[in-house]
Amino acid sequence: MTQAPKAELEIPLEDEDADPLFEKADALIQRHASFAIEPELDDLPVLTDVVETPPPALDAAPTTEPAEPTEPDAPLPDLAAATAAATRAEADRLAERLVLLDSAISRHIQEWVATELPQLVSLELDDLAERLQATAASHLRATLLPLISTEIADTLDKGPEA
Repeated sequence: MTQAPKAELEIPLEDEDADPLFEKADALIQRHASFAIEPELDDLPVLTDVVETPPPALDAAPTTEPAEPTEPDAPLPDLAAATAAATRAEADRLAERLVLLDSAISRHIQEWVATELPQLVSLELDDLAERLQATAASHLRATLLPLISTEIADTLDKGPEA
């Protein structure tokens, strides 16, 4: 069962407008492809990963210095993590929108191929049939008719053979 496409995703395509639109869509997808592709894994933990602190080295002397007091205006580590999470969420939303756009474009292409392409092929085949018929008739007049005319003339010139 096919569902009607959402009105906001429909893009009216005219023959002369289709190619530039597809080029722009392809450029947009290529420009933002890095958001849709999972980054290679590295040693940086993700916000949801549990990070364990490594045990202190055996040869290191324990420090008894008090921790430096934090300034009230200093950014908190949670703020950086929240900013990173918000950036990742925005990238995910953009990736989802690009996937929706890609599927809408694919659907439009499939619908066009299913409806328009057969009509174009039919028109071209009709044109080919007309050209072939005209060429064949012209060739027949140029080559076959003189042979038939010669055969008829030879038969009539010989007269009745009895």
